Amino acid sequence: MFVKKRKDSTDPRLRSLLQKAVRRGYSGVVESTARRLDAVRDKAWLRSRAVVITFEESWPLAQQLSITTQFESRLAAFLRVTSAEKQKDAASLGALAYAFSEGDQSILEAVPDRWALRSVSEALRRPLVFFEWAQANCKSPASLQVVDAARRYLAAATWGWDKACIIAGAFLATTAGVPETRKASNAEGAFPYWVALDKHTPQGKEVLHEIARARSISYRHLIWSGFYFESAKVNALAESPWWDAERAWRLTRAGLAPDAAEQLWERVRAIIAERLQPEAEELRKVVENHSAGQGSLF
Repeated sequence: MFVKKRKDSTDPRLRSLLQKAVRRGYSGVVESTARRLDAVRDKAWLRSRAVVITFEESWPLAQQLSITTQFESRLAAFLRVTSAEKQKDAASLGALAYAFSEGDQSILEAVPDRWALRSVSEALRRPLVFFEWAQANCKSPASLQVVDAARRYLAAATWGWDKACIIAGAFLATTAGVPETRKASNAEGAFPYWVALDKHTPQGKEVLHEIARARSISYRHLIWSGFYFESAKVNALAESPWWDAERAWRLTRAGLAPDAAEQLWERVRAIIAERLQPEAEELRKVVENHSAGQGSLF
């Protein structure tokens, strides 16, 4: 497969791999991948993602965020989330609020709390006013720590939906408090490197288009099925009603029922994994050889 070569500092395979490994609880893969990204000078992205991944995957851990100029502070943030139970409500409330702020009214029928949706959407327009309100209404030190982290690191987020996720974490901390974050079991077995090669990478995008054409499957159906039943897999998930609402809304918008989406992915999963195996093996070597001090394969 021919894929246009990217600059080391923007290798989408490594960026995608880092988030998938954090979600699934593979601490060794997370550390090796983060060190590889740091070595190829993707430092600004690592700082941004340490913040976003914390809020997105387990937002209560934002009370411990302390990102400095040192790589080890970023790595510590990634590893905390990796070994924790995932709490996805800030990610999903933020994603839905962002879409609502862009004019999608269909979300109103899909969410568990319209006031929360409207509040986070409005906070995207007026973050300074929101943070003043949040800091004045926090009911515990933990809540205030999450709000302070959100305010301090909001500028680190590049995309609007990432900023919405951070604001949503602050909103939840203010209105509902900060729940306990339980430890999750360590991941078992070898990491499936092919899952990192999804729609966010040239390799994954090419194979997904190929499978969609060959089997007369809607590409949109394929990517959303793949996201919810593969890319978004976690080692442990706390009750997250906003996550459930977002998944139902997105699949409905794509014309899929959850059961149909899961069945679709099960039909093609093994085919995609096999098709991506050579590229997955190359990615594994890039990460593991660097970790072992054997240099670069780029």
